Amino acid sequence: MKLSKLLLSLCLAVVSIHQANAASGNKTLSNADQVKNCSFAKANNWWQATYATLPSAVANNPTTGDPEFCEFYQFSQDWFLYLISPSPTKNLANWQDPKQFPLLETSGTDSCDNDVPKNAFNVRTVKSTDAKEDFVIPERIDQAGHNVYAIYDQQGNIVFYEVRFSINLCDYKKIQMKNNFPGKTAELKMAWRVLTKNDSKDNFYHMEATISGKPYLLGLVGWHIVVAADNHPEMVWMTLDHKSNAVECTKIAASQNAYDFTSAACAQNAADCNNLNQTLKSTAITLPSTVQPNDICQQFKYGTLEGQPITTKDGLNIALVKKLNGELQSLFTQPKLPKSLAVWKHYQVTGALWISDINKDSSDTTNQRGSLELANTVMETEFQGTAGQANSATNCFACHNYSATQSNTSTSAGLSHIFDDIIAGQQCRDVQSSVTINSQPQAQTQCPTTCKTAGALKWNGQWTNQDAKTGKQLPMTVCGCCPN
Repeated sequence: MKLSKLLLSLCLAVVSIHQANAASGNKTLSNADQVKNCSFAKANNWWQATYATLPSAVANNPTTGDPEFCEFYQFSQDWFLYLISPSPTKNLANWQDPKQFPLLETSGTDSCDNDVPKNAFNVRTVKSTDAKEDFVIPERIDQAGHNVYAIYDQQGNIVFYEVRFSINLCDYKKIQMKNNFPGKTAELKMAWRVLTKNDSKDNFYHMEATISGKPYLLGLVGWHIVVAADNHPEMVWMTLDHKSNAVECTKIAASQNAYDFTSAACAQNAADCNNLNQTLKSTAITLPSTVQPNDICQQFKYGTLEGQPITTKDGLNIALVKKLNGELQSLFTQPKLPKSLAVWKHYQVTGALWISDINKDSSDTTNQRGSLELANTVMETEFQGTAGQANSATNCFACHNYSATQSNTSTSAGLSHIFDDIIAGQQCRDVQSSVTINSQPQAQTQCPTTCKTAGALKWNGQWTNQDAKTGKQLPMTVCGCCPN
C-alpha cells in the first residue's frame, strides 16, 4: 500500500513537472527547426516604426521560453532597420539625427551640448586588446599627428571613422547609479571611404563632408551597431560590411576581380598581396595619399567557423545570418520603399555576438554566443584571425569586457570605450599651461589659450601653481578649464 502511494506520488510529480514546462514553454527546439521558424519578415511600412516600438529586451523564444539565437538576430534586425529609416529631421536617417544619436567629438569636448558639428571624423589609431587601458579617441583629421595606424582603399585614400551614441548616455550620473547600461543604450561606429569618379555613389550610403577645407563625398563601408538589452546588459554586438569591401581570403583565385580594399593582383594570387590585412602608419592626411594601399581579405564572412553542421552552434549561427541577409535583400527591393533605403542592398550583416549567461563575465569564451570570430574588415583588419581556424579572431569581447559582478558603468569599467569620453566632455579639469603663471593678469592672458588648445574648453577663472596638499610652489601652472 505504501509502495503504491509512493509510486503514485512520483508519477504525479513527474506530470506536474511536465505540465509546468509546457506552461512556461520550456521545450526543446532543434537548430533546424529554429532556423525554419525564425521570421525576419516585416510590415510593408516598416520604415515608419518609432523609437518607442524598439525592443529594450531580447524576446523569449515561444518554444523554449528563453532567448535563442533567432531572437538575438531579430533584436539586431529591429535596431538596424530603425537606425537606417528616415528621421523626422529632413534628409537624415535616424542614426544621423543628433537629437537621438549625438556625435562623439574630440576628447575633452562636450558631445552633449547644443554646438553640434556636421561631422567629426577620425583616423584609426592602434587598437588595443586591453580593456583596462584608457581609450584614446583617434585624432581628428584636421589635427592628425604621429603614430596613427590606418587603412587605405585601392585608390590611395585613407579611411575615416565616426562614432555616435544614444542620447541617454549624456545623463551619465543617472546611468552610473546602476551597474549596467539600460536597455536601448546604443553605440554606433562607422567607417567611411572617399568616393571618386571611379565609384558609383548610388551603391553607397553617402554624404558630403569637408576634409582639410575641401569638399569630399564619403561612402559608408563598415558599421558596428552595439545595443544593450534589459536582459542582456553585455550588449548585442552586430557588424555590417559593404559587399565590395574585400575578397574572401579562402576564395582568392585567378577568376577574381578587384575590390575596394583588395587589388586585382591580390584577389587573384595571395603572393601578390601588399601588407595583407595589416594597417599602415600614417603621418599626414593627404587625398589621395602617397602610401601604397594595403590589401585586405575577409577571413570569416559570417564571423563564424564555416563547414560545421546545422546541429552545432556555428552551423546554426551561419544559417540564421544567411537567412537574415536574404530577408533584408527582399525588404530593400520591395515596392514603395523610400529611395534612401534601396542602397542598403549593397551591404550585408557579418554577424552578431552576445553571451549566454549574464551571471558570468564575457571573458569566459565558453559563455560567448553567436559569431565567435566576429571582426569587421575595415575596423578590425588585423584582428580577423585565420580562416578555418577556430578561436583565431579577436572578437568584440576581447576588447570590451562585461563584468557580471562589478559596475560596467564606472570610469574604470571596460565594457564601453567611449562612456568615459562622454563624461569627461561635461566636466571641468586642470590643464597644464605651457608657461609658469605668477599673476592674475598673466593668467587672464595665458589660461584662455591653454583651455582652448586643450579641446575648445573655456577658462573658468581659476589657476594655481601650488601643490593642493602641501601648498608648495610647483614648477608648473594649471588652468581650470570647462566645457563651453
